[in-house]
Amino acid sequence: MNSLASRVMGFLLVGLSIPAFGQSNAPLDCAAIATPNQKVDEDTIRRIEQGWLTAEYRGNPQFLQCLLEPDYRTSGRSGQIRSRQDVIDHVPVTTDLSREVPKLETIVILHGNNATAHSIMRTTDKSGNPKEVHFVDAYTFHDNRWYAYSGGDL
Repeated sequence: MNSLASRVMGFLLVGLSIPAFGQSNAPLDCAAIATPNQKVDEDTIRRIEQGWLTAEYRGNPQFLQCLLEPDYRTSGRSGQIRSRQDVIDHVPVTTDLSREVPKLETIVILHGNNATAHSIMRTTDKSGNPKEVHFVDAYTFHDNRWYAYSGGDL
C-alpha cells in the first residue's frame, strides 16, 4: 500500500472509533437529568409522569435511560411486551420544540416505597378528532429517587 493510501486508511479507521455526532460514551448524570426534588409523595409521581411525556415529545431518551429500571417491561393493548430499550428507542429525535405537550391527569396510589400511576392524556388524532390515551406505570423508590419498573397501555 502506498503512503497516501495508508494515511487514508488510517484516517478512516480512526474515524470509525469516533462516536456519532451528539453521542457520548460518558455515563449519564442522572441526578441532573431526573425530575428534581423527588419525595415519596403523589406530587413527585405526577411530575415524573409529565416529565416522561415531555421527554417523549421533546426527543430526550436520556430521561428514560435514567428513569427506567434495567428489567423494565411494558405491555400494549395488543398484548405485545416491550423492553426498556424498545421504549427508549421509540423516543424520536426531534428539534420541534413548538409541539405542545399535553397535560396529564394522573391518579397516584402510594404503598410504602412503591407507587402506581394511572395517567390520562387528552389530545387529538391526526384528523383533529379528540382522543384519550390511558396508561399505567409502576414505580419503586430507592437510592433517593423513583424508578419505573413496569407499565401498560390501556
